[in-house]
Amino acid sequence: MQSQPSRRVRLAAGGVLATLLTAALLCGCALGPDYKRPEMPMAANFENATGNGGQEPTREFWRRFDDPILNGLVDDAIRANYDIRIAVANLQAARAVQLGVDAQAYPQVGAGASGARQIAPQTAAPGFTRDQRTGNVFDTSIDANWELNLFGRYSRASESAAASVSAAEAGVAAAQVSVTAEVASEYFVLRGLQLRLQIAQQELQNQEANLTLVQARLDAGRGTELDTSRAQEQVESTRAQVPLLQAGIEQARYRLAVLTGRAPTELASLSAEAAPLPGIKPVDGIGTPAELLERRPDIRIAERQLAAATADIGASKADLFPSVSITGLLGLNALTAGGLNSGQAYYYNLGASMAWTVLDFGRIRSRIRQNEARADAALAQYQKTVLIALEETDGALIGLDRNQRRAESLYKAARASEQAAKLARARFEAGVTDFLTVLDAERQLLADRDGLAQAQTDAGTSLVAVYKALGGGWPDSPETRISSN
Repeated sequence: MQSQPSRRVRLAAGGVLATLLTAALLCGCALGPDYKRPEMPMAANFENATGNGGQEPTREFWRRFDDPILNGLVDDAIRANYDIRIAVANLQAARAVQLGVDAQAYPQVGAGASGARQIAPQTAAPGFTRDQRTGNVFDTSIDANWELNLFGRYSRASESAAASVSAAEAGVAAAQVSVTAEVASEYFVLRGLQLRLQIAQQELQNQEANLTLVQARLDAGRGTELDTSRAQEQVESTRAQVPLLQAGIEQARYRLAVLTGRAPTELASLSAEAAPLPGIKPVDGIGTPAELLERRPDIRIAERQLAAATADIGASKADLFPSVSITGLLGLNALTAGGLNSGQAYYYNLGASMAWTVLDFGRIRSRIRQNEARADAALAQYQKTVLIALEETDGALIGLDRNQRRAESLYKAARASEQAAKLARARFEAGVTDFLTVLDAERQLLADRDGLAQAQTDAGTSLVAVYKALGGGWPDSPETRISSN
């Protein structure tokens, strides 16, 4: 014959089992819409794509410039840039949130122990002496509580947290794309300004020699004051450009220092030692608009935020329905510490509880409507991000094409101006033309050479913009970036 406690355990376990079976049927009923990435109409190719349009572009695009200094600056920026470090910290926070959300689906288990000496009041034990009413109580127990995942309450929350982690991972990639592109672009600006400064200083030396020449001719009675004044004006005009170019070089150096997480003094050699502009190679691949959705981290961020917002709808709808918890307690209680080892000291508590908010005056439905509106906003943001990405890519491609054409034309113009300046000086020395013709030809030569340097700089920054628009510039996974920091 079974003992009475054993029968009670079986009855309690049977009741809990029935509750679990009922809950299991409800666990698979996740509420809210199931997420599916929205379809966006896409052209087969970019409108302004040329060359290897169907190939994937390289991610580490800056290495195609074959500039060791640029490579080192980008590597330093990826390692130490503050925007990237902020993005990595946000990713770590999102992962911590995900761990907390996922943990809600599992039981909570606790343990406790106590010991006390107590005296029962005489009113509770009339007729007993003080010694008889005094005794020790020892207790130790393990308790557990498990709120079941009914109506997808926790599974939807877990979906949202996982999507937020993916968005944060894309945030790290987006920071890398932005920073690497800005470093490369600023480096082109720096080298372009140095080239323009070099041109201005060379022309300034030539113009100072011209001024000396016309001043000597004037002193010898063979020149005119007009020639001297024009030569003086040209010298001072060119000299005035030098401090502006020097200031621009220093500003570019400061900006590169910030991007690489350094003090400006650590990059002093950049402005002290001029170097040529990096060589520009054709884009190695563009891909298709559909592939752009997978490459651009900002699109990935918007898409994952939409997924998280969609899952939040289901999580909030689950609050309309009851929550069921399974509770259990197993303990030992005795009047002496040694008595805890007795088979008669154990006790237990096993049961189930249900909580249901029947009347909340619309609070839950208000939260549902808020989450639905946030999902609508996230959808619009995703669609907007895709369109902006397509616009930026086509715009960057056409900008690169036009700047390259402009550089080619200015190269031809500079060569023609150089030849014209030589001819003007030869004709002046032969006495065929006056010196004003020489000054005008050399002024145009300076303008064309300076314009060519600017066009070459713009072509370089346009190429960087193309790679950025294509989603290039994230060489490492977030995990690698976290470990390196």
